[in-house]
Amino acid sequence: MFSEITSKNNDQLKYLRKLSSKSFRDSEETFAIEGTKLFLEAVKNDLPFKQIFITKEWLENNAGLNSDYVIALAEKNVTVMMVTALILSTVSSLQKPEGIIGILPKVCVTPGIFKRYVLLEDVQDPYNVGTIIRTADAAGFDCVVTSARTADIYNEKVLRGSMGSVFHLPIYQAESLLDYVKQLKNQPITIIGTSLTGSSLWERENLTGSFAMVMGNESQGMSDEMSKCCDILLKIPIFGQAESLNVATAAGIIMYDLIRDFK
Repeated sequence: MFSEITSKNNDQLKYLRKLSSKSFRDSEETFAIEGTKLFLEAVKNDLPFKQIFITKEWLENNAGLNSDYVIALAEKNVTVMMVTALILSTVSSLQKPEGIIGILPKVCVTPGIFKRYVLLEDVQDPYNVGTIIRTADAAGFDCVVTSARTADIYNEKVLRGSMGSVFHLPIYQAESLLDYVKQLKNQPITIIGTSLTGSSLWERENLTGSFAMVMGNESQGMSDEMSKCCDILLKIPIFGQAESLNVATAAGIIMYDLIRDFK
């Protein structure tokens, strides 16, 4: 049922390695996921796998439902390749590979109208982006919109950081996040920014309608142009000696505080 790869120089493995490059992912409209958790999340969300690489050890350790998923996909003409753990380690991004990697087409997302948005302006650390997406999913936000300079959501670190949440809610990359925000303001949707010059989060007024929360770059924060577009600027009060919070931590605090108005 499964084909076998015996050389690390196999063309399909070479293709898989190239998917670590954003430009190649963009040109191929394809990305890779690694690990059992992401594999199961993709299966549960009915994503169309193009190819799967697995080790014998993974099949043995996941006998039952998980391995049945792989068999079911193979029966649907998804190419499943059996590789040794040593060969898989040559294409893995993990220090301890779990034994399964999948290749999928990118998810096509078109802009929609939602009630609760998270907007990321040039957040560049992949783990921060993944964590924010995961928190937005947990807090019940409807979508995430990123700027062109925000870390690619198909980066392996973003995918791992999100723990599968990239498959749970729409994520859209805007060519110009600033123009996108201006369009939101016309709907109208309240734009909430984060700034050290903003009002304290603890003293804000309750929200009653649709809103979009903007998080800026790790070191620079929001751009001046984006700040001018915001209807509200908020800051998290700091009571200790730390000068600032990590952007993903700050995003989580603000998201859960804002969402209280609707629960």
